[in-house]
Formats: sequence, C-alpha cells, structure tokens
Amino acid sequence: MKTGLDHILRGSQLFGPEMHEDPYPVYRALREREPVHWDEALHAWVITSYDEVVWALTELSSDRVTGARGRFHDPTLQPLFDVLARLMVQRDDPDHQRIRNLIQKAFLRTSVDRWSDAIVRRIRSLLQVGLQSGQMDFIWDFAVPLPVLVISEIVGIPEDDQHRVKQWCDDFALVATNFYANISADQLERGWRSTEAFRTYLNAQVDEVRRAPRDDLLTALVHVEEEGTRLTLDELLANVILLLNAGNETTTNLLGNGLVALLQHPDQLQRLRHDPTLIPNAVEELLRYDSPVQFLGRIATSEVDCGGQRIRHGDLVLPVLGAANRDPAQFPDPDHLDVTRQASHHVAFGHGHHYCAGAPLARLEGRLAFSTLLTTCQTLELATTDLQHHENFNLRGYSTLPIRLSS
Repeated sequence: MKTGLDHILRGSQLFGPEMHEDPYPVYRALREREPVHWDEALHAWVITSYDEVVWALTELSSDRVTGARGRFHDPTLQPLFDVLARLMVQRDDPDHQRIRNLIQKAFLRTSVDRWSDAIVRRIRSLLQVGLQSGQMDFIWDFAVPLPVLVISEIVGIPEDDQHRVKQWCDDFALVATNFYANISADQLERGWRSTEAFRTYLNAQVDEVRRAPRDDLLTALVHVEEEGTRLTLDELLANVILLLNAGNETTTNLLGNGLVALLQHPDQLQRLRHDPTLIPNAVEELLRYDSPVQFLGRIATSEVDCGGQRIRHGDLVLPVLGAANRDPAQFPDPDHLDVTRQASHHVAFGHGHHYCAGAPLARLEGRLAFSTLLTTCQTLELATTDLQHHENFNLRGYSTLPIRLSS
C-alpha cells in the first residue's frame, strides 16, 4: 500500500480506490489494531477477524434492505429496493428458508454434475482461440464467457440473449453487493434501469415456459412447489438474477484471481502440473487467498457484544470475508499461497444458513478450468505487469488480464 492506515481510516477511503490494488495490508492492520472497527464514513462496523466474521454471519440479520431504504430519498428507486428485498440472501428465516428450499428443489431437477462434459467442451473451445494466436485476454476471452455460457444454459437463457442479460445482471450485482456500504446515484440508477429491462424479458420467458416447459432451471423454478407454496413472480425475478450473478461474476473472479495467484507463484503452479490431484484442494486455497466476494452485510436486531465492542440495535455490520480468510489464527502464514493447505473452512462462500447455493457449480467450473488449462497449455505467462481491478471493489476481480499461452 502506498498510503498509511490512518489516512485511509480518517476519510471515506475504506473499500475505496486506494484499496483496489491490494486490500490485505489494510485488513491485517485493522485486525491487529481493532478487529471490530466502527467506520464513521461507512456508518458501519467492519469486522476483520475470522471468529467474529463467522459469528456475524451466523447470528445477525441478513435484511439489509429495510434500513437502507431510508438513506435514498428518490421515490423512483424504491421499486429497486423491492427487488433487493426479495433476494433470498437478504431474507431471514422463515422466509429465507422457504425461498431457499424451493430453489434447491428446482436445482435438484437440473443436477450440476451432469454439465461436466459440456463445461469441458466450452473450456477447450475458448482456449483454442487463444492457442491459435498465442495470446488472449483471459478475463474477456475466457473467464467472463465461460461461466456466463454455463449458467445461462443451465437457467435456460438463449445464446442470442446472453450478452444483454449479463449486462443487466452486472448492473444489478453492483447495486446488490454495495448498496448498504458504498454506492453512487449513477450506479443505483443504472441498476434500476437494467432490473426493469430484465423484468420485462423474464416475464416473456416465464410465459413461454408455462406454455411449453423446457429441460432447464427456469422451468423448474416456475413449476417448483413445496408444502403448497411457489415462488411469486417478483421472487422469481430477484432470485433468477441472483443465480445468474452468483453463477457468473464470482466464478469469473475465481478464475481470474486464481490464475494471477498461480502465475505469480510459479512454484505452486508447478506443483499442480506435477500432481493434478491437488487441483480440487488448490481451488479452495485460491478462494481463500483472494476471495471473489470481499465483504457481506448484516444488521444487528438487538444490542450485542462482539470483539469487545458494543453493537447497537439496527447497526450495520460488514463481515469482511477477504480479511477472515487471511487471519493467521485460522490460516498459518496466511499471505502465502499453498495449494496443499487444508483451507476448506474458508468463508469465501459465506457461512451458516446463507452459505452460497451456487458453491458446487463454482467449485466444479474452477476444478475443470484449472485442470484443462494445465493439461492443455504448456506455456502460461502474464503479458503485462500492469494489472487493474474493475470498479466493483466487493466483487474483487481484474478488468483485463492479457496472457501468453501455447500448447
């Protein structure tokens, strides 16, 4: 970091541009000095130690929408908050469990494992283009299209529609992951326009699958029923967006962040080349080392103590997953990448009853992508030292990643 911790903590710099390149020294300093830290600019508690992050994810409320509405006075944005409020990740039990049960029941009808062969074919096809020229932008030529193609096919989004659907989902994701902490009016407006466009599109798709059911997740979600309940249209809208986002942006960042980590640690890359059976374990370590989602939001519904601090009723709490995953109390020598490390207790996918429903698909794509990369490409090199992260700090990933490759 080129700036001191005190400078960052004095202003609205926490999670700001100065932390984009490398947030981990700031997390370490916060964890050592004040692991449960009140940030006046964010008006939130920022938690950076593993045990307290797990506690917050387990014990506090996920309903970030109710309190956030009052900070935004533009009435045209309130329908956007209505959609946010119907995301299962923003709900508490019993409503959260009802929606999650319905979605998991629908997922069981479209088992993730049966897509393995199709995913490998997509991976090889995308890599072949780069191998022919000897170079590619790994983000835009591989890490973006792969999960978009996979989750779109699983959900049932036609290929001709996938580009615009991804743009709508990206705009919504920027809002959904930052509205309670750090969001601009322009980002909110863009998110709402895209949400309205997706609502119109999804209505037409729902009408179509009701008339002619298909073998895809959208059809399963429209028709799934448990104990006499179904998803409402607004719940369907919100959670299809959630599934599409969880199925593409976070996986894109796992692939991009993971490849950079391996290329910057060639000894670890060579370990995987010599012993491919380590790849499933390596995916867990890559998720821990540079987490695709940096923080989540929780709300205290009563006055509670955490890490020696008194958190008041209604306070916003930000458990920082990226910081918890570098806590030396849980992960010895945490700033060191070690593909043999037993890191399965990381919190990159969250923890507890809100644990990411898309984790099995992300892990599957990660395993297949890195396995195919290492067996197909004899040469893998960064083509630049100037690596830039995109604007969404919370969904941590690179905006571009030029690499050289050969078979």
